[in-house]
Amino acid sequence: MANSATEAATTIQQSSVALGVADHIFQSGANMIILWLLAAATVFQIAELVGLLPPQMSNWINRNRLRETMRLLKEFGVDIDTTKRANRVARLENIASDSLAARVTARLDSTKIGHPVEVGSRLSVPGDHYFDLMGATSDLRKAEIYARDLSALWRSIAGVGGPVANGDIDFIVTPKTGSPLLGACLADLLEKPLLLHNPEEKFRSHPDDPRSLFDFSEQPLPGSRGLLVDDSSTGGGKALRLIDDLRACGWQVSDFIVVFEPQLKTGTKDNASARLAPKGVTLHSIIKTT
Repeated sequence: MANSATEAATTIQQSSVALGVADHIFQSGANMIILWLLAAATVFQIAELVGLLPPQMSNWINRNRLRETMRLLKEFGVDIDTTKRANRVARLENIASDSLAARVTARLDSTKIGHPVEVGSRLSVPGDHYFDLMGATSDLRKAEIYARDLSALWRSIAGVGGPVANGDIDFIVTPKTGSPLLGACLADLLEKPLLLHNPEEKFRSHPDDPRSLFDFSEQPLPGSRGLLVDDSSTGGGKALRLIDDLRACGWQVSDFIVVFEPQLKTGTKDNASARLAPKGVTLHSIIKTT
């Protein structure tokens, strides 16, 4: 009996020692893993601070950090959307829509061609006059003036209470056959890069290359959002081609702003607003003209 008790005690003692050793090894391994993770996190943080991380990795880290910050702010009752909208347009001119419309109407009168014309490439419609803002904005000074008008429009629709759902834009895009100087001046005001759209491919390549259709100094990342800009839009033909090409390149667009919106095709299915709507793009104008 005594021998059995002694053997049992010895077995228990040996088991306890074995468990203690295993626990020590486990804790040591866990501590080592934690230390390695902390070291790796520190290295990543330092690399990000000094700009050594690849841009895509840095953007991913910042987006996740920003999402966590936003979540915490919302928990504390901060209205993030209102703050973002206010900050987004804080630098832009704040002017009542009626005053802006009156100002643009007066300016536009100087561009009027006062004899009968026909407008449209796919469906021509007659008019008794034509506002040649494309011609007027070939002058840089005038392009800057109308760009300020468009920036005021953007403030009213992308700012607090505005109808634009997503005003976080990454670039300005405009048709090269429209008013490219106007788009360039607005891009400068909004401090965004400019893309110019070519209606025809400059070259053909395999694989497809966005530079065959768009002129830019720096290629936007996939998923980037653009704001479409031009002097006006009657039937929306140029805009529709641009939107299709933009999305084929992996970029987004949901809003199109113009100085004026001719109403020559309002009674037809070829008016710009009606043709853009199925594409999920909203046309915004300062004034509508007859």
